[in-house]
Amino acid sequence: MNAPTPILAGADLDAVFPFYILLHADGTVLSVGTGLHRVLPALAPGTRLRDQLTPTRPVALATADDWLRFDGQAVLLETVQAGGLSLRGQLCSQPDQRVLLLLRPKVQTFEDLKTHGLQLEDLAAHDATGDLLLLQRAAQTSREDAQRLTDRLRQKTQQLQLMSELSAMGMGYFSASGELRQSNRLLNTILRVEPGAPAFRNVADVEQHLRGLVDASDAVWLRLDELALHASDDDGAFVLRTRDGRHLSLLYRSGGDHEHVLFVRDVTRETLVDRMKSEFLTLAAHELRTPMTSIFGFSELLIHRTLTPERFRDTAATIHKQAAWMVSLLDEVLDVARIEAKQSGDLHLSAIHLSALLPDTINAYGNAHQTTELRLDLPDDLPPMRADRVKAGQALGNVISNAIKYSPNGGIVDIRCRPQAKGSLPGLLIEVQDHGIGMSEEQVARIFERFYRADPSGHIPGTGLGMTLVEQIMKLHRGTVKVASTLGQGTCVSLWFPTATEAAPSEGASA
Repeated sequence: MNAPTPILAGADLDAVFPFYILLHADGTVLSVGTGLHRVLPALAPGTRLRDQLTPTRPVALATADDWLRFDGQAVLLETVQAGGLSLRGQLCSQPDQRVLLLLRPKVQTFEDLKTHGLQLEDLAAHDATGDLLLLQRAAQTSREDAQRLTDRLRQKTQQLQLMSELSAMGMGYFSASGELRQSNRLLNTILRVEPGAPAFRNVADVEQHLRGLVDASDAVWLRLDELALHASDDDGAFVLRTRDGRHLSLLYRSGGDHEHVLFVRDVTRETLVDRMKSEFLTLAAHELRTPMTSIFGFSELLIHRTLTPERFRDTAATIHKQAAWMVSLLDEVLDVARIEAKQSGDLHLSAIHLSALLPDTINAYGNAHQTTELRLDLPDDLPPMRADRVKAGQALGNVISNAIKYSPNGGIVDIRCRPQAKGSLPGLLIEVQDHGIGMSEEQVARIFERFYRADPSGHIPGTGLGMTLVEQIMKLHRGTVKVASTLGQGTCVSLWFPTATEAAPSEGASA
């Protein structure tokens, strides 16, 4: 049967409406667009439309008269198989009671196209669905990009926040108008902000708080924007000394667009260490210069003068004495440096009995020709102490040696030992009491300073490092050293060691 064809037919119709259906009056399919045929290959010429598609709008499309009655109206078709493709379009009547359905797929996403095996090219060029899908994809891509950027920004913010919180610096970020936009907790900690105090609002609040930390003479000129004019080093940081003795390094830097960042760091320890190093080198050089000058002078005398045998022996003895002093000084300097460098790394703790340690120490550090009497009070039932035998002997020896040296007229040096707990920790107390020249309160306060000597005249030999070593050794043992003295009456040095009953490594183990 030869049926009339629509004005737009064949390839032209298929190009414009790839999802068209041309029906006979009885509902038989005459032709199908290539796009629809790809999705529903069973919908072929000669088949009945209702075998593959169900009209849902209008609902009364049952007979040919129904198709013609709804000419020009919208139509919606659903596949018989659930989950299939939905089609929508317009119903157009044709000559000889034919019906042309100009359709397009009902899709909302690119995933819907893929589900039905379609591509964007399968849609008609004039179909706005493709444009909507492209717009939707662009919007989705923009949302995904925005989400990725948001996630990256959040991650970077968290990283920066974590870095600022773990930093050793207090940080504050100020806007161009001076408002404090962000700061870490360490800023309040370093600036000693009281809990519950009002938070800093702007740079003026921080400046006012800083002025309250320093002396009035320093508070007059203290302005953050002028710190560079008072910089003490090349990076523009200024070290500020507070009234409580701390040293704060302040750095105020521009962050661009007139915004600024304040960095505050507590450099008290570094400042004190640098000062101690400088003082140590100065004192060490001074102490070494004294014996070196004597050695140099007397050796020059031996070279350029002819001396009697007796004078020669005296000169050589003086050189030997000064050389021994210098060797002793260098040994003690190295001992101090070694202990500070290794701390407890070379400390070998074991159970040490004073009945074995003290006699050996007295023989090693006592002067066989001195007139001082050493009186030892050593009970038999003392528990062993937890100590390094060599270093504990060195500490005891230095204390006993000092007691002998600072009793120039002889006398008695008492060495008393007894158990004594320190809080809940059991321990042993060793007291070395002399009746020599003694010290004033000011001298006792400086007894542990390096190269400090209670007798500055030089008549009593010594390097001034003995008590420094004692203090360091007792710290390594988690013990204590205390000094009590009265000028003209004598000195008592007390050493406290933990006993071996405290949890400790076995003999010979490293601490």
